[in-house]
Amino acid sequence: MFVPGLLTFIDMKLSNTCFALAFLGMMAVAPGCKDFYDVNVNPLSPTSATLAQVLPVTQVTMAENLGDNVGGLSQYTMSLMQQLYNTRNIGNFQQTSGSFSGEWGGLYSGMLVNNELVITQGTAEKRWDYVGIAQLQKAYVFSQIVDLWGDVPYSEALQGAVNDAPHFDKDADIYNGTGSIQGLFALIDEGIANLDKPTTGTVGAADLIYGGSPDKWKRFGRTLKLKLYNQIRKTNSNAVVQSQVTPLLSSQLMEEGGDFQIVYNSSVTPDNRNPGYAQDYSANPENRIGRYFYEGMVTLNDPRVPYYFYNQIAKGSTTTQQDYISPLDPRFVTVRPGSSGAFTSSASTAAVQTVQGLYPIGGKYDDGLGNKVSSAAGKGKASAPQRLLTYYSRKFTEAELQLTVFNNSAAAATALEAGVRAAFKKVNVVAAADASPIIPDTASAANPAPNIRSYVTAMLARYNAAPTVEDKLEVIMYEKYVASFGYGVDVYTDFRRTHHPKIRVSSQVANVSLGLLPDDGSTVGSGVFPRRLYYPTYDLLLNPNAPRTQKDPSTPIFWER
Repeated sequence: MFVPGLLTFIDMKLSNTCFALAFLGMMAVAPGCKDFYDVNVNPLSPTSATLAQVLPVTQVTMAENLGDNVGGLSQYTMSLMQQLYNTRNIGNFQQTSGSFSGEWGGLYSGMLVNNELVITQGTAEKRWDYVGIAQLQKAYVFSQIVDLWGDVPYSEALQGAVNDAPHFDKDADIYNGTGSIQGLFALIDEGIANLDKPTTGTVGAADLIYGGSPDKWKRFGRTLKLKLYNQIRKTNSNAVVQSQVTPLLSSQLMEEGGDFQIVYNSSVTPDNRNPGYAQDYSANPENRIGRYFYEGMVTLNDPRVPYYFYNQIAKGSTTTQQDYISPLDPRFVTVRPGSSGAFTSSASTAAVQTVQGLYPIGGKYDDGLGNKVSSAAGKGKASAPQRLLTYYSRKFTEAELQLTVFNNSAAAATALEAGVRAAFKKVNVVAAADASPIIPDTASAANPAPNIRSYVTAMLARYNAAPTVEDKLEVIMYEKYVASFGYGVDVYTDFRRTHHPKIRVSSQVANVSLGLLPDDGSTVGSGVFPRRLYYPTYDLLLNPNAPRTQKDPSTPIFWER
């Protein structure tokens, strides 16, 4: 039976514990209390916290729960998109009503509740800079939650005892708003307007993302609006979408170097490392790499391969009795989701697995020498940032809009090239910070390795040769798919709304109309490809205003057409 008072009391206690843990290490790790959750914790508790104390907690918690780590949604969604494979089975399309309760709880109780405290307390103190930042963060996180679950508590959530059983608002209403619901676009506008108001003091270092810069936050807000209008473009006519995005395209959007991300470093005490590093650079790495993802990059001679992946087998060495050894690169070893191979259950020796490398989680650059990974192995400093929304993703969004909405293939190609080049530059920034080699712009006699110019030239040739809009969109979305490795939530959203780029899955799951092509027949699917995630059990059981049953996972989110 649902007991509102008891539920709120329990969750207030748990939320405060999470807050305390996060505050003690706010520059280090996000809160680890994910065993329970609630969307109704009193946003005014703890009342003694200052805005400068609470804001960084919201940001670290946001990055952890959305990011590429054992407790983050990107790890699950990258598995769905066949970029990763781990023992949690989501890569083979198995999900339960408990699969995502930790992340749901982390976003609501850990991030959004504390974020609402910033809005409420900042409004009372007339600290409009804090309020504007928190409103933009709220819009961003709710957009991600809607993109994954669809209908969720929104307009009645985060009210504490005022409303401890919030209704689930419709996904489209949360985006667009209604007469009684402030939609995400209106919330973004209000956040930007608040950043323009005069305020006392500065946010400064309390803002781990932009150091309190109103200009960078406003650029992020406008870029977020552009992203969201693009995501729902199929729900409107091209004329409507053009009217929505044209003012944004000519406005001040995110610039190169102004990515929305959390930056980590190599400190262990306190632990400031990228959270994804801890598990994958241990004796038993959590994740393997998707076969087709790796081999697709190898086939296209992508210079990012040694930055994205670390092969623990040295060049010239071989191994046997593994689930999958690539014929394109015998150093690449993985386990395939749903594999029917003879060595599926035994192929888990850490000394031979291919794992995530330097770029996504701050692991190791693959210099070809091979070595067993560990928390202290090689130069890996675990300092790669958790990227959430980037300049290169902005350019890929522009490419998609120019192609599909403005019917301007040439302008799309220009934006596409800018996105690819920016993605390479981002890899080089991480490589330089690690003192690893950077990807050269051109080949030379001294360095004939794959380079940026040769890749871009070949990529544009593929784009220009693509005969239809859908074929050209396949090129754009593939490049965005590869560039976004490390942040799976948007990869998963992009695929569901565009059905690009095509990925290969077991024949039982394949659906060509959805972009799901059959693999080589050596795997067996155990569920449907989910077009939404399951709600946590607790919410369905304890909230009388929650849906009584799970929605069919094959039911699309409103923006998918």
